[in-house]
Amino acid sequence: MNPQSDEFSFIINLPVRNEWRNVDLLRTSVQNCFTAVFADLDGCHAVSMVTGELLENALKYGDWRAADPATVFRLRVVGGKGKVDVSVQNPIANELGGAGKLLQTLEWIASYPSAEAAYRARMLQIAQSEDPMEPSQLGLVRIAYEGNCALRASVDGAILTITATLEL
Repeated sequence: MNPQSDEFSFIINLPVRNEWRNVDLLRTSVQNCFTAVFADLDGCHAVSMVTGELLENALKYGDWRAADPATVFRLRVVGGKGKVDVSVQNPIANELGGAGKLLQTLEWIASYPSAEAAYRARMLQIAQSEDPMEPSQLGLVRIAYEGNCALRASVDGAILTITATLEL
C-alpha cells in the first residue's frame, strides 16, 4: 500500500453514534479513503474489513445502558511508516467482566503459532458444535488472520480500547 510519496501519515478520529447502520457507513468510508490514496486494493480491503469487524464487536459487546456514545464510542485509524492502527473504543460493564471474554479470546489467539492456525481451530470448533444457534465468536480471530494483523486491548475504567495493527 505505497502512496506516491514514501513520506506520509494520516489520521481518522471520529466519535461514532452507536447505531448499526454506522458500521457499514464507516467501513465504506474507510475503504473509499484508502482506495483513493493507495494502489494495493487488497490492503485497502483489509483495513476496511478490520474497521467493520471492530465496530461490530463494540456494538455487540459494549455496555450502552448509561454511556454517552458521543464521548466513548470512537474510531481511530492512524497510519504512516508502513503500518496502520485501527482502534475502536467503547464502554464496558465493568473493568474485568466487560472485557474478560475479549481478553481471553486474545490470549487464545496468541496461544497458537499463527493467526491462521487459530482461525482454522475456531472454524473446526464451529463445524463440530452441536448447537447451531451458538454464536460463532469468529470476529477477532478473523481480524487477526484475514487482516494479517496483531491485536491488543486495554481497559481504562469502564472504557475498552481494542487496536489492530496492520503492517503495510
